[in-house]
Amino acid sequence: MNRILAGQYPTALILAALFAGLLLNAPRLQAATVRNIPVMLGDYRIMPDSITVQAGETVQLELTNTDSLTPHNFTLQEATAGLDVDVDVSAGKTEIVDITPLQPGTYQYFCNKKLLFMKSHRERGMEGTLTVTPAAPE
Repeated sequence: MNRILAGQYPTALILAALFAGLLLNAPRLQAATVRNIPVMLGDYRIMPDSITVQAGETVQLELTNTDSLTPHNFTLQEATAGLDVDVDVSAGKTEIVDITPLQPGTYQYFCNKKLLFMKSHRERGMEGTLTVTPAAPE
């Protein structure tokens, strides 16, 4: 019976097989378009302290606090560029955040934590620069 169906509807079977293949591969295809950037927070530093992306490019920031006791955070806020990130990262933990900068420019990211009567983490050197270049022509 399968031979009869295959002979009678070859186009439908081919299209069904292609559609099933696309559905099964869709998560892998989508994941390949997002670039992962590991970012380490610890010892009053953010590494890397410089990140470059293209306008319109979605990147995944993998924020890891390498300190064993000190909580940190990652702040990157520039409304005109579509950036509004303020994520707490507990000691020894990792948080994931996706960003898609919309405007070329240079933007500061930093840790905004501060203990009473002490310098802020940013004042102690926990900051970096996001450089957004114009989108590549298609």
